[in-house]
Amino acid sequence: MTPPVEDTAREAQFSAMVQARGLRSPRHGFLNRALRRLADFFAISLLREEIARRSGLVQQLHPRARLVAVLLVLLSVSLASSLSALSAHALLVAGFVCMARIRAREMLGAGLLVAVVFSVMMTLPATLNLASGGTVLVPILRLDGPWQLGPYVVPSVIGISGEGLRTAGTFLLRTLTSTAAVLCLALSTRWTDLLASLRSLRFPPLFVQTIGMTVRYLHLLLRQSEEVHLGKKSRTICRRPLASDQMWVGSRLAAAWEKSLHLMTDVTDAMTARGFTGDFRFAPGRALAAADWAFLVLAAVVCAAAHFA
Repeated sequence: MTPPVEDTAREAQFSAMVQARGLRSPRHGFLNRALRRLADFFAISLLREEIARRSGLVQQLHPRARLVAVLLVLLSVSLASSLSALSAHALLVAGFVCMARIRAREMLGAGLLVAVVFSVMMTLPATLNLASGGTVLVPILRLDGPWQLGPYVVPSVIGISGEGLRTAGTFLLRTLTSTAAVLCLALSTRWTDLLASLRSLRFPPLFVQTIGMTVRYLHLLLRQSEEVHLGKKSRTICRRPLASDQMWVGSRLAAAWEKSLHLMTDVTDAMTARGFTGDFRFAPGRALAAADWAFLVLAAVVCAAAHFA
């Protein structure tokens, strides 16, 4: 079927007006990428729930047992000082990840890759003998002689030292092991179960309430941003000046801030009217089984044995 003559004439008139005014088609490269990242964030959130529903050995344990085991690992890692002990803790956390059936790609995408990159960038200066001294293993720069810069002495040979590598390895193992343990707990446990476990361990109600409301508000804010961008994209037919787009973004930020204030007030009034006293109440769960206690004892024994590795 051919379009009506009136529609064809209207399209031709519109094309002539666009050429006369020098209008260009809209460009949404950056906004499209941001929107795709928002969609990926929601997909990752759903994927985390899917990981928590997998039939792994860790998922079959009580959430409170997983939380206590991770807290034991974090405490033991903070007390470990040798590379062998930290390596043993890293193997323990890797075993937890394998028992939870979490893939390496999922761990890296959940934040471990960012932790690795930033940790390596932070430890690179520590590998030089400028910071830790010691015997130079890989010389990088040779000077005519040592330099005196106030109270600091720059050696004649600057390079990577054995002590610096030991310091960097200790920092990396401690940081990445702790991060992997926390991510394993977050990925293998549903969010509501994790909040209930925190509250059962007598964490302050304000702490648990702040965490829960923050996560909910972040999801709401991201969903609102996605809807606002889709509405603007569907109503834009030509490219606007950069200053106009910046003004639009600023106005949306102000509107989101005002809406959040009203939302905060409405939610507070609604919760107060329903008798909320500042403490989340969760449905009573089952008690720890024999397998949960055995898992906690095994985690404690392995953490203690790691210090003698």
